[in-house]
Amino acid sequence: MKTKNSPFRVTITFFISVLSISGLPSFVSAQTYTDDQSILNAARALGVVQDVPRIVPAQQQAYAPGAQPRPSANPAKNIVKQDPYAARRQQILSQNAARRKAHQQRTQQAQREKHQKANLQRTQQQNSQHNLWNRVYQGFRFRDYKHQPKVKRYTREFSRSPQRIQQLADRSSDYLFMVVNELNRRKMPTELALLPFVESAYKNSAFSHAGAAGMWQFIPATGRRYGLKQTRSYDARLDSHQATRAALDYLQKLNRQFRGDWLLALAAYNCGEYRVEREITKNRSKGKRTDYWSLDLPKETRQYVPRLLAYKEIFRNPHAYQVNLRGIPNSPALARINVNKPVNLRKAAARAGVPADKLLALNSGYLHGITTPRYSNKITLPRRYAGRLHKAIQSLPPAKDVHNVSARRYAKYSRGKRSKFRYHKVRRGDNLFRIARKHGTTVKRLKRLNKMRGNKIWPGKRLIIAKSSKRRSYS
Repeated sequence: MKTKNSPFRVTITFFISVLSISGLPSFVSAQTYTDDQSILNAARALGVVQDVPRIVPAQQQAYAPGAQPRPSANPAKNIVKQDPYAARRQQILSQNAARRKAHQQRTQQAQREKHQKANLQRTQQQNSQHNLWNRVYQGFRFRDYKHQPKVKRYTREFSRSPQRIQQLADRSSDYLFMVVNELNRRKMPTELALLPFVESAYKNSAFSHAGAAGMWQFIPATGRRYGLKQTRSYDARLDSHQATRAALDYLQKLNRQFRGDWLLALAAYNCGEYRVEREITKNRSKGKRTDYWSLDLPKETRQYVPRLLAYKEIFRNPHAYQVNLRGIPNSPALARINVNKPVNLRKAAARAGVPADKLLALNSGYLHGITTPRYSNKITLPRRYAGRLHKAIQSLPPAKDVHNVSARRYAKYSRGKRSKFRYHKVRRGDNLFRIARKHGTTVKRLKRLNKMRGNKIWPGKRLIIAKSSKRRSYS
């Protein structure tokens, strides 16, 4: 049966047709797929729409399995445009990323170095209480003379043998703490702790051809002037503690005499203050400079101070000269005890199980290896063996006093370098020819032994005479 179409049905039919043709889901995006189906079902029930294709939302079409993307209505949109600056843009981005990474690495490295430097300084400050060399470096007060030609020459010469430098440093380990402590107590520069390297290579029993002895190389007259006793059984110049006290007294006196100039004081320590005073007066009269480098001093003295400064440069920068400088504990290596009886040091070392050579070397002032309480009741001991040695010394009976040894036996003991020289005190009217003739030698040998350039002598001067020379009398 045919039904008459009402205006309402016609309107609805027209509206649904327009929506189905133009794509209902694209305009009614707020409705879901279920709403669309409800509308189509209603249209079929009214008989308006016979066959309407199933409408699937575009969102579901994109994610539907096996669905193909709908081609765009505009074909130009399907063409991928090639960007001519894409490669350059990518290169710039890569370069910027590399720069940022390098800057970050540099910043981190700088921070690490800063922390390492701070930690090193902190460690050095902490280790200054444990390494004696740090105390030596902190007490340096001399000017920097490393660019002086003579200093550079000896620095090169000494640095050619790093093993010898290390041997010298090891040899000084027994005495360096005592010397540095005394220098600090007197507020003197610690460069002076390196002076025994030049004088004796830190050998406590060293003797020179001129009769100087000990670690600080005192000649007999200067040693007596500063309270160093010298007898046939005891020589205080070979006592490390007594000689250090006398040497620093002498250096302080010379420093005051030369108005705080340590280089002139060191030159005077080597060749005598009167010689340095004469050279200063000579240069002043000629209008020349009067510093150490300008004076016409003996050859040995001209080499003396540059050697000390070369040692300073090497010990201050050991790694720069390939020297593996081992640390020295900042603690006493020696102990001193009082003993009021003669002690045979060899027997004491044997009883304590300690090498006798070590004990004798530390107490080389006792020339026969037997202590002499009438001149000194001090015995120097290695601190690590001090307890055992002290017990052994206390248990030993008194040794025979060396002053009771016969003259023949004393002559046997005293053979060696010390017996090769004697001294002549110049009197008024003496000259080198008369003195050489009296002692059976020649003027040339006398001048060479006393390092004299001219023939001028004055009363009171002590000349070194070879003891092998036969003494002659003359009227």
